[in-house]
Amino acid sequence: MKSKNGDKVMAKPMVKGASLQARHEESSHESDSTSTGREEVPKGTAALEALLESVSGSKLLICIRGYPDPDNIGSSLALQWLARQCGIDSRIIHFEEISHHENRALVKKLDIELDEWHDGFDCSKFDYYAITDSQTAELPIKLPGSCQLLAFVDHHKPLGNIQGRFVDIRENSGSTSAIFAEYLMESSHRFEGSSPEITKIATALMHGIRSDTDNFVNATMIDYRASEFLSNFVDKDLLALISRQSIPAKTMDLTQIALQRKDIRGTFMFSGVGFVRDEDRDGIGQCADYLLHREGIETVIVYGVVGNEYIDGSLRTKSHTLDPDKWLKDVFGQDKDGNYYGGGRKDKGGFQIPLGFFASCSDKELLWILIKKTIDELFYDKIGVEGKSSLDGEGA
Repeated sequence: MKSKNGDKVMAKPMVKGASLQARHEESSHESDSTSTGREEVPKGTAALEALLESVSGSKLLICIRGYPDPDNIGSSLALQWLARQCGIDSRIIHFEEISHHENRALVKKLDIELDEWHDGFDCSKFDYYAITDSQTAELPIKLPGSCQLLAFVDHHKPLGNIQGRFVDIRENSGSTSAIFAEYLMESSHRFEGSSPEITKIATALMHGIRSDTDNFVNATMIDYRASEFLSNFVDKDLLALISRQSIPAKTMDLTQIALQRKDIRGTFMFSGVGFVRDEDRDGIGQCADYLLHREGIETVIVYGVVGNEYIDGSLRTKSHTLDPDKWLKDVFGQDKDGNYYGGGRKDKGGFQIPLGFFASCSDKELLWILIKKTIDELFYDKIGVEGKSSLDGEGA
């Protein structure tokens, strides 16, 4: 799912960037046709800068899909900086609440300016929009027809064809932040110095790499090279502070519930945690992270009903054979529009299924019984085990 880099513009010698560039070019053709359905797709630092220069004086809306996290926040900041160097005015917007405690700390400590979508937000003044760190270019809002997709950059396997003026998708990168760090490293606009802005962007990108690679466990060459470059500019004390944020009490409570309701089937562990408030949604993924440490467990799935609107779940695995993306897509399939309910990457994934009409059910206990029975049986069928679902306690 990655388009690799093409030609580049260099303001100064950058041997590391050049060697990395060459490796990207080697596999660009296959990625281009896979991710976009076209043979020729703009890619790489030079192509991005040329495109930004060509639309100088325009207004750009940088969109964060889903819940804001370190990788898409850092990437958006880097794109905003590059756009400004080319005379483009931009704003960063997100559509979901910043719910994870570590992400709130990132935004607060670095004093990052993000706009949250609201009904009165005026999109008509923007000429283009961009999306970073997302598997799809679909947005939860409808933009004016004159507002075109200018840039799409990601490191996940794409869901459908991505049609934009610049597309760079690299599945061999552990993070989108690393891709943007490469843009900064190879940019004709020098990213250097110790200004508060440079420090802010570098620290956010480094945190994005650290977060999306699970503290570099799943990092690749581009992540390590990006980190080496960024290390010259980051605020290491602030980075450590952001990474050490305490776990909220609600997340601890949710983890206790997940432990009480665990259902172990071989090397799989499932846990349905019931109804979860919107603001505690990130706790589902944190529960899965924690439960994966149990001896003998290779794959964990934790799920619950979030905000009485969705069945929201997180998968974590250390299995060498299980592909979270394929596994979840096989289990839950697609909606009537062809959109998958679930997906993922190397070691983690997630799914979200709308309750729809059943959200109006007044008997929440009965509704949960139905949800849990349905979800668990889908899991049992997928892994080829028999056994009925239980509401509490450990399974067979």
